[in-house]
Amino acid sequence: MTDDADFAALFREHYNTVRRFIERRVSDREAADDLAMECFEIAWRKRDPREPFGLPWLYRTARNLIANEYRRRDREGALWTHIEDQVRTLSTESGSEMIERLVEAIRGLSDKDREILWLTYWEDLSAAEVGVVVGASAGTVWTRLNRVRVRLRPLLSDTARSSEEVFDERR
Repeated sequence: MTDDADFAALFREHYNTVRRFIERRVSDREAADDLAMECFEIAWRKRDPREPFGLPWLYRTARNLIANEYRRRDREGALWTHIEDQVRTLSTESGSEMIERLVEAIRGLSDKDREILWLTYWEDLSAAEVGVVVGASAGTVWTRLNRVRVRLRPLLSDTARSSEEVFDERR
């Protein structure tokens, strides 16, 4: 590829094909979008007019990114299993039903929302610090965190006063 026009042509010609290839393997539209863009970012950085590449090279790069995504999901799944085990261990007999509901609700959150929740409450980071970690503004972190709180608050009704105090401390 000798110039930007050649790369733009490569992108136009193959982006949708690469994106569909990725989505069929990760079964997540948002992740497929991110991985496809990452694939083309890598292609942009590695472009070399002496060694042009096409769809097979893009597929190989996409396969490597998909493998990384699977490993990330495995690590995240193990982490959430560990967190769930810790939460269950901390629960008392009388609160076990509430803990089970809470664990199920947290499991149902998106990866990004769980990460924001984890970084805020388990890692004790401020919204600005969480924003740096996840690549979002502090305002975006607050918005997402408030949505998570709205979803989780009814599950904490047995301890509503104490949970509200904890949530308010973060503001």
